[in-house]
Amino acid sequence: MTVLVVIGAIILVYQLIKAACEKELPADYHNNWRLEAEDSQKVREGKMTKRQFLKNMDNGKYR
Repeated sequence: MTVLVVIGAIILVYQLIKAACEKELPADYHNNWRLEAEDSQKVREGKMTKRQFLKNMDNGKYR
């Protein structure tokens, strides 16, 4: 019984730390496939570097 309590406490602490460390994204970034398409077009036209586009992907701009 006490083992389950300890495991539960560890999972709870892990979830709290994970939530505190996640980057908060603006609401208009969620599932913004139009913005992703616009930015990929900018890469094709040379108005944005591929490196910047990939950085935006890593930062969660298009999620």
